[in-house]
Amino acid sequence: MDPRLTEGRNPRTRAIDRADSATIVRMIQAEDRAVPEAVASQADALARVIDEVVERFRRGGRLVYVGAGTSGRLGVLDAAECPPTFGVDPGLVQAIIAGGSGALVQSAEGAEDSRSGGAEAVRAFGVSPADLVLGIATSGTTPYVLGALAEAASRGAGTAFLGCTAPPEEVAELADHLILPLVGPEVIAGSTRMKAGTATKLVLNTITTGAMIRGGRVFENLMVDLRARSAKLVDRGIRIFVTLTGASREEARRALIRTGGVVKTALAMHALDVDRALAERYLDCADGFLGVAVERFGGPERPCYGGYPAAPGRPAGAAPRARLGAAPARLAAARAAGAAAEAKGQRNAARRTAWTPGQHAAHLAEFERSAVRPRVERWLAAADPGVALPTFEDWTAGAPPPERGFETGIASFSAERAITVAAVAEGPEPVAAALSRRARVGSETLTLYQFLRGVAQHDAAHETRLRERVHPALLAEAEA
Repeated sequence: MDPRLTEGRNPRTRAIDRADSATIVRMIQAEDRAVPEAVASQADALARVIDEVVERFRRGGRLVYVGAGTSGRLGVLDAAECPPTFGVDPGLVQAIIAGGSGALVQSAEGAEDSRSGGAEAVRAFGVSPADLVLGIATSGTTPYVLGALAEAASRGAGTAFLGCTAPPEEVAELADHLILPLVGPEVIAGSTRMKAGTATKLVLNTITTGAMIRGGRVFENLMVDLRARSAKLVDRGIRIFVTLTGASREEARRALIRTGGVVKTALAMHALDVDRALAERYLDCADGFLGVAVERFGGPERPCYGGYPAAPGRPAGAAPRARLGAAPARLAAARAAGAAAEAKGQRNAARRTAWTPGQHAAHLAEFERSAVRPRVERWLAAADPGVALPTFEDWTAGAPPPERGFETGIASFSAERAITVAAVAEGPEPVAAALSRRARVGSETLTLYQFLRGVAQHDAAHETRLRERVHPALLAEAEA
């Protein structure tokens, strides 16, 4: 007899083949009632996984689901729902399904038998020690998933496993976390798209929702980090703004236009009475938490760097170097994405800045050359941790942009940023020590890591503006 719970025969449904429709429904519903209880039994394990996902995100890592069949499709579904719900980058939560994207609409059951296929998929995804890979195999034995977990573990990534039966010993050794909602035999033996599938959906919802809440993507119980990118989300964003501020729908609409449909930034601008650039900086200093930003920076203007961690989140400062080094490529990708969306007529160009793409790129090149690199070089060369440095002025949307084409500007930015990254990576002392050194910048005492995180946030503001488009529903005339 097969020892897997999901493959066993359910004694309560053995007569289902002779039942009428009403009885079939009652039998299925009776079995489904066991699912929430099974998931609830894994509360502690789920909390531990959420904590680890949050920490991985803070280090610049990803949550990567791996599954086959129903398990893989549910992983893809959960990953796909995170960007519209929480406004996160599509790369933050990703999913690998055996058989590739075609398996979403047509069964590719044979693909799950390839252990090497799972390992190759993890390699192709570039899984790193910063990531957490969660294997989903409700039967506990899917070779594709086991191969993926083994490869992820060999790369130093975090690992977790979700199954609905006791896993084999190999899985217990590979996985740092086990989530095992034992829902029992299915209504139809082996049909894990039923109770096991429902349990999987509940578990994945809990993990990503919990991680997003812990990451500041929710205020009270409202999804304030959504981007108004469809008529439905435009309406929801306006309602959230009205609910939290008491403003009229027209005032909410205009506030969202100023932020390109980004609800949380619009709320921060309203609550703190600041422009968009400063609202974004305050939110970044508060690690994305709207409530924390309002509490910390409400009232008289205060330094915003104080909210940054004092030390890098990954060994040897790999995270800040990687983010800084990738900025020129991200800028080019942002421009391409924005232009493609506009060319398809999907959205109208956002109306908050007169800067052209070339001016954004040229500004970043000039900013790097005149404001960032000289300070980083002096920081690294300073023997005295208390040495005074030139004042670092925060960028604002009102800064006059240079006049250059995008290609020229991005090439110049790439060259200047490469010098900065090389200085950090190849300095005379260990990177972690250099990043932890403190110095005076304007009215504040910062570590180099805190300074570079501010630079990365500045890059991100330009990327956002190049990619951003406002949905036509936001530009429509207010309702009479």
